[in-house]
Amino acid sequence: MRGPLDTYLGWEKPEHRRDCKKPAWDVSVRVLEGEYRRGHGFHGEPVVRHACADKEYCDHGPTYDATVVRIVCLSCGTARVITGEKTPDTGESLTSTKWLGYGLPPRKVGGLLLWPAEPWLYMGRADEAEPHDFVVTRPDVKQVTKDEVVGQIGKGTGERRGVVWTALAVTGVPGSGGRFEYGYGGPLRFEHCNDGRGRGGSPLRTVNAAARWVGARLAEHQTQGGAA
Repeated sequence: MRGPLDTYLGWEKPEHRRDCKKPAWDVSVRVLEGEYRRGHGFHGEPVVRHACADKEYCDHGPTYDATVVRIVCLSCGTARVITGEKTPDTGESLTSTKWLGYGLPPRKVGGLLLWPAEPWLYMGRADEAEPHDFVVTRPDVKQVTKDEVVGQIGKGTGERRGVVWTALAVTGVPGSGGRFEYGYGGPLRFEHCNDGRGRGGSPLRTVNAAARWVGARLAEHQTQGGAA
């Protein structure tokens, strides 16, 4: 299960050679149709028989369409080729930063930076122009990294279907101990949680209120001698 942190953490950027004078990437995409799978007797490979019960309608017969991404630096000559099978669940899609979150500028709220993230739940997202999931860092941060994350904010629904905002604050890594119990399954865990409805603190009706709550938990943590 993906969460807002996955919009920023866990991604790797292709590296240029150290002596590259004009680092820039030329990115191209194409589809190769009718590629043969491995295991069809080429180059002495043993033949793998297609054993699907419904061969006529299955999506992984002896051939497949491949999406290929070519990333090249024309200055240092570094080239990276990424190939993936094009299926109904994979391949290329055209979208915008509005839906990804990544690529939109962060907003400064309550003395913190809120970085728009890809929504955890897409229910109703197509009807809204504003992001409703955010990764939180301190101000003056140029790039989201594990060391810079201090919280997470998400949009939810209250008991009467009204808008509330959930918030997590003060980070640790999985296995840091019992204090960091929120954010299960993600790359970071959190010490404090507010469900926006009154559990974990006062109800959070706006993004500003959620950001202030995160800031208050960070201030408490610093007062207690924490390093977050």
